[in-house]
Amino acid sequence: MKKIIYVIFMILLAGIINAQTADEIVQKIQTKFSTINDLKANFTQKVYSSEGKKPTVLTGKFYFKKDNSLRIEVKDRLIVSNGATVWNFNKSTNKVIISNYDNDYTSFSLPEIINSYPGMCDKQIVKRMPGVTELKLTPKDDRLNFKSVLISVDKDDVIKKVEITDFNNMKFVFELDSVKLNNKLSGQLFNFEPSEGVEVIDLR
Repeated sequence: MKKIIYVIFMILLAGIINAQTADEIVQKIQTKFSTINDLKANFTQKVYSSEGKKPTVLTGKFYFKKDNSLRIEVKDRLIVSNGATVWNFNKSTNKVIISNYDNDYTSFSLPEIINSYPGMCDKQIVKRMPGVTELKLTPKDDRLNFKSVLISVDKDDVIKKVEITDFNNMKFVFELDSVKLNNKLSGQLFNFEPSEGVEVIDLR
């Protein structure tokens, strides 16, 4: 009987230690992120359907600047945001769609993922090895519109991969490599002025 109680106690204790460690890792990631004014990187985005078919893959350049400005460059598409407005420019059709940041489905918010999501989620360490740590965030309630998020960080606590699974079991994976921090990126990089001849669709 004493042995059974001891085993149960150790299982519960391990869970508590793991939760504390996960919270500590989140704190380290948030502290590191607070020191980053901007970043630029190569990115790979993979979208997996719920049927498990071959993913749709997209590669390009990713730029971020505090507080919520971003720029995504791919072969035939340019997405630019200054944190308030999003410009989605299709190079092949020479058309730009302008929308508010909060209402744009293409918006990818590092501040939300790093600073807001953890407080609304249960946290669990799913991988810990030299050079990489992976955390799983599971929403505590229905305020967030996803089933889970996996966050992978490197040895310097910089995010390298975000994997979001929605309620339809679709998986969105966003990976960063060749990350360069604090480059003093110009604010002009995060605004878009349509040139003459570009069709403009303003949804604001």
